[in-house]
Amino acid sequence: MALEPDASTASSTNDNNGENGSGSSSSSSGKAIVSSSNSNNNYSGGGVVPKDNSIAAESSKENICVNGVGGGRVSKSHGDGGWQNNDDTEVAAYTNDLLPTSLTPTHYDIHLRPDIESGNVPGSVMIRATVNSTTQDIVLHAAATLSISSVTVRSSSDAALIASVTNKDDDISYDAHLEMATVRLPVALAAGTNVGIAVAFVGKLGDGMNGLYRCKYRNRAGDPSSMLVTQFQAKCARMVFPCWDEPAIKARFTLSLTVPEPHTALSNMPVVDTVPLEGGKLKTVYFAQTPVMSTYLLAIVSGELDYVEGISYGGPLCASGDLNANGERRRQPVVCRIYTAPADIDKVGFSLETAVRVLELLAAMFDYEYPLPKLDLVAIPELEAGGMENWGLVLFRTVRLFITARTSLWIRQKAVYVIAHELSHQWFGNPAGFTQ
Repeated sequence: MALEPDASTASSTNDNNGENGSGSSSSSSGKAIVSSSNSNNNYSGGGVVPKDNSIAAESSKENICVNGVGGGRVSKSHGDGGWQNNDDTEVAAYTNDLLPTSLTPTHYDIHLRPDIESGNVPGSVMIRATVNSTTQDIVLHAAATLSISSVTVRSSSDAALIASVTNKDDDISYDAHLEMATVRLPVALAAGTNVGIAVAFVGKLGDGMNGLYRCKYRNRAGDPSSMLVTQFQAKCARMVFPCWDEPAIKARFTLSLTVPEPHTALSNMPVVDTVPLEGGKLKTVYFAQTPVMSTYLLAIVSGELDYVEGISYGGPLCASGDLNANGERRRQPVVCRIYTAPADIDKVGFSLETAVRVLELLAAMFDYEYPLPKLDLVAIPELEAGGMENWGLVLFRTVRLFITARTSLWIRQKAVYVIAHELSHQWFGNPAGFTQ
């Protein structure tokens, strides 16, 4: 993420763009093509709850439960100053917002159906997880705006039902301060097994520039409208779906998204299928599975957008006999696109050429290919930072991608710097950052 000191420019689309630039750009690597894109506080595990004062909390008026050693309960009631174990021994107040290690997710299959008008986001997620230690609790991150309707757990080996819990029971509890939900199962999950955890939930579109939020822009007709944008760094994936929202807890993601038919829906990976719904008013867009990555890198954009396209030779190495003029093995092509509101498509030619060349430069410099099949950059009118390095779907403030004939040299240099910064994360940070 490239932080910017001038947050007030986040919604500006006209900075230093006094006249339109060219909508078609070309480089030595590939010709840009302009196109419409309508088609498409719990603690458990092997340790003791620490007693040192470094994690001692101030008194809280909330009821919080903490999983103790050996499956016991540690609880804190209104306003008292410490925690009590089952054997009445006192332990320090625990406020670490890291999740228990009893479960590790390996794959999320997420479906979201955001309603731009009402702001509701009904959804479901199937989480494949490994049970590391016997536990009766599923503890995961869920922001206060997220309401879990039901949880069903099945064995991954034979799909046999293990447990089912709904919000009508008292077995789903929340800690608003720690942004955690605890699902108390009627039976324990056995260590060493693999399970599928199906969660139905309803969330809300964010009021700020985080989570999944509405971003103001002008649609294809030139009318004021809203696109959908995500900003999950550092810990806002939990605002959209229940998950293990810690950078070191990585998994694969498969996403589907139901959006209005005129929208172009984008995510980290390419679209693999689109199914029309409700007589063509809506469509569900299915995306390919991601590599293993952190939750904060998952990204969504949906709106009436156009794109310019170029080819960057920054992919895997070609066959040993396929050499360039310098006798070096060529690299396979990667499709690079920049998406923006239709009226601004003529302002992103310079940024496309920059992205194409930077991707090739980084692949050569690191002697390692860009690992995804596509790279999309999107101009976002309202974005928290100057840029966000979501793997395969990199977001930028419009001011960092819109370059015209009248744009100053300083602004051009800043655009190149921010594009290069975010693309470097495709090698450092996205695949290689954070370990448990």
